[in-house]
Amino acid sequence: MKKLWKIYDLSIIYIVAAFVVSGLILLSGMSIPALTLAVITVMYAVGKYVYYKKVREKLLYKINTVSTELDFSNGKAFEKLVVPCVVIEADGSIIWFNGSFKEQFNISNQTKALNLKQLIHRDSIDKLILGRGFKIKVDNMFFSIYSNDIELTDETIYLLYFFDETKLRITEKEYYDTRPAIMLSVIDNADEIYQNFKESDCAVIFSRIEGLIDDWVSSYGGLCRKFSNARMLFFVEERALQKMINDKFNILDKIREFTFDGKSVDITLSIGVGKDESLIESNNSARQALDMAQSRGGDQVAIKHVAQYKFYGGVSAGFEKKNKVRTRLIAKTVSEIITTSDNVLIMGHRFSDFDAFGSATGMYAIATHFGKDAHIVLNRESTLAGPLVDRFIEEKGDKVIISPDNADRYIKENTLLIVVDTHKKDFTEYPDLVDKANRVMVIDHHRKSVDFIEDTVLFYHMPNSSSAAEMVTELAQYIDSKPVLDSFTASALFAGIMLDTRNFVLRAGVRTFEAAAYLRSRGANTVDSKKMFSNDMEIFRHRNAIIDSARTYRECAVSVAPGDIENIRLVTSQACDEMLNIDGVKSTFVLYPTDNGVNISARSYGEMNVQLIMESLGGGGHQTMSACQLRDITMSQAIEKLEKAIDKYISNL
Repeated sequence: MKKLWKIYDLSIIYIVAAFVVSGLILLSGMSIPALTLAVITVMYAVGKYVYYKKVREKLLYKINTVSTELDFSNGKAFEKLVVPCVVIEADGSIIWFNGSFKEQFNISNQTKALNLKQLIHRDSIDKLILGRGFKIKVDNMFFSIYSNDIELTDETIYLLYFFDETKLRITEKEYYDTRPAIMLSVIDNADEIYQNFKESDCAVIFSRIEGLIDDWVSSYGGLCRKFSNARMLFFVEERALQKMINDKFNILDKIREFTFDGKSVDITLSIGVGKDESLIESNNSARQALDMAQSRGGDQVAIKHVAQYKFYGGVSAGFEKKNKVRTRLIAKTVSEIITTSDNVLIMGHRFSDFDAFGSATGMYAIATHFGKDAHIVLNRESTLAGPLVDRFIEEKGDKVIISPDNADRYIKENTLLIVVDTHKKDFTEYPDLVDKANRVMVIDHHRKSVDFIEDTVLFYHMPNSSSAAEMVTELAQYIDSKPVLDSFTASALFAGIMLDTRNFVLRAGVRTFEAAAYLRSRGANTVDSKKMFSNDMEIFRHRNAIIDSARTYRECAVSVAPGDIENIRLVTSQACDEMLNIDGVKSTFVLYPTDNGVNISARSYGEMNVQLIMESLGGGGHQTMSACQLRDITMSQAIEKLEKAIDKYISNL
C-alpha cells in the first residue's frame, strides 16, 4: 500500500471512486456504461503507473549520472556532504537535494513542483548556474554559490553548492565598521575672535566650543584631543562616521549658532576627514581634506577617501581675512617667480568675463613692470568682455592678445603661465597650455574643486575675496615700491570687481573697498568702468523676454532661454542678476541649449548656496554666482535634474 500510495498519491482515490461508481451503475441494470467506465478507469490506472515509472527511472538516471560525473561511489554521496547541495534543471526545478540543503532551507522530501526560485527569492537563476562564486543573500544568510554543469542525453542539469558565508560577512562588516578615521578640525575665524573679545572672554568662548565638540565626538564613541584653542584631533570608527554623515554633521550648526552673553559670536568650524589603509595615510588625507574645506570657504566637512572628496555643509558665506601679511609675502614670491622667467603668458577661463580679463590685464601690467615679454591668451570670438577687450587693444595694441591656436609658439623652456579667475584646467581658454608650460601660477577666488591644477609654482587661492581682480589689485600694491598700474588697467580691474560684486552689493568686504579705493587713486575711471557694462537694444529685449518667461519653483526663479540668441551667455547672466529683484525669490536659474547639451547660469543673494546646487550637477563657482554644463541631455531632462538638485539642497538644510 505504501508503494501504491507513493506512486499514485491522490490518484488512487479517484480510481477507487471510479470503480465504486461503476459497480453502482452495474447494479442499476446499465451494464454497458458500467463496463465502459471500468475499462477507462483501468486504462487510467495503467497509464499512471507507466508515467510514474518513467519519471522515477529518469530521476534515478539523472542522480546516477551526477554521482558518476562527480566520481561518487553510490547514490547516497550527496547525503555525506556537509555543504548544502541541490540538483536543478535549467528553469530552476529541483531534482534532488541533500540533507544539509534540506536543513538549511527547512524543506520536506517532497520535491514535486518545488523550484529553487521559491527558496532564494529570485526571479532568475541564470547567474547562479553560470557563475563561479556568485554571492546571494537569503533572508539573513549569505551564500557563495558554485555550479557544475552535467550533460545528459537530451538536456543539461546543474549541481549547485551553497557555501554559508554569514559569519564571514559579519566579521567583514565588523572589520570595516571599526576601521579608524582621523578627523582634524579648525575654527575658521579664530583670529577675529581674539580681536573682538577680551582675552578672558576668549578663554571662556574657546572652552565652551571645545566642550561642544568634545560632547559631540563622545556621543559617537570617538576620542578627542586638542592641539590649541582653534585646532582639535578626533579618532572615530567608520560606523560612527556614517552616523555623523546621516546626522548631517550637526556640529556645524551648533558651532554656527553658538552665543556668548546672549550675542552671536559668528563662528564657524571646518573639519577634514581622512580614511585610508594606514593611520599615516589617513592623517595625510585628513590634512588635505581640511585644506580643501577651508579653500572652499569653511563651515563644512570634507572627507577624503582613495583620492576622492565628499563635502557636507558649507551653507554660510566665508569670512574675510583682514590680515594682509600673507598678501605681502605672496606679492614678494610673485615678483621673484616673474623675474626668473623667460616670458609670461596669462590666461583666464573660457568665455572670459570682466573679472577674468580685468585680472589678466593687471598681471600683464605686473609682468611688463619687471621688463618681461608678456601676452594674454584669449579667444576673442567667445569673450563676454568685448568692450573691455576693445579698449585694451586701443591702449596696448593688438599684438599683446594671442589666440589659443597660436599660444604654443610662445612656449619656451622657462615660460611662466599665469592662470587667473579659475583653478580648473578644463575651464581655461586652452587646457593643453597648462601641461605644456613648465611653470604655472594660479590666482583664483572660486571655491576649490577637487580637480584643481596641481604642481604649480604658486597656488594663490582666496575663496573669501570678492574677485580675482581684487586679489590682483592687492598684489599690485605690494609687488614693488613703485606703482605698477596705469589708469586704464586700474579701470579694468575696477570693472572686474564691479562685475563679481554686482556693483559692490555681494561679497564686498572691507578689503574690497580698500582695493577699489587704491584703484581710484591710480586713476580708475568709474564712469568708464560702468559704461563697459552697457548693452545694445537687442540684448536688452532678449534679457527682458527671458525674465518674462520665468516661473517659480521652491522660492527659485527658473527660466529657459532660446538657443538662437546672440551673446547668449551674456544675456542669460544678466537675466539671472535681474530676476533676483523679484520679491520672494532666493535664487535664479536660466537654462539655455547648446550644441551638445544644456548650460545653466545660477545666481543668489546668499540665502541659498547656488554653488552647492551647481556642484551637484557637475559645475561650480561661488555661493552667489555659479554655473554648470550638462552634456547629452534634453531641456526637459535638464529642468528635471535641476529641480531634483534644488530639492536635495533644501532637504539637506
